[in-house]
Amino acid sequence: MASIEPLRSVNVSVAQETIQIRTDLPDSELEEIVENINQRFERSAKFQMDARKRLVLLAVELTSEIRELRKQLGRAKVYYDQMEKEIQNLSLLLDEGMDGLERL
Repeated sequence: MASIEPLRSVNVSVAQETIQIRTDLPDSELEEIVENINQRFERSAKFQMDARKRLVLLAVELTSEIRELRKQLGRAKVYYDQMEKEIQNLSLLLDEGMDGLERL
């Protein structure tokens, strides 16, 4: 069973602001997330908007990506369930075939 890490307070610098958050993520994962956000935030500088509007656009973009990934996960789960049923059916057919061979 996986252990649950306790929450800890961490200061992170995101979008030119330093904020304190509570997280159970390992430092390496947290750094990767912050780096991704900062890269995306910097790319939006070309829009010549204030930081708040750029952050709102980034939130919309990330939320859209999350929704798409959830849809993909849902489709993958359906596909997995279908394949699992097919495997069960094939296993039953194989068992029946093996039983038929034993009777010969």
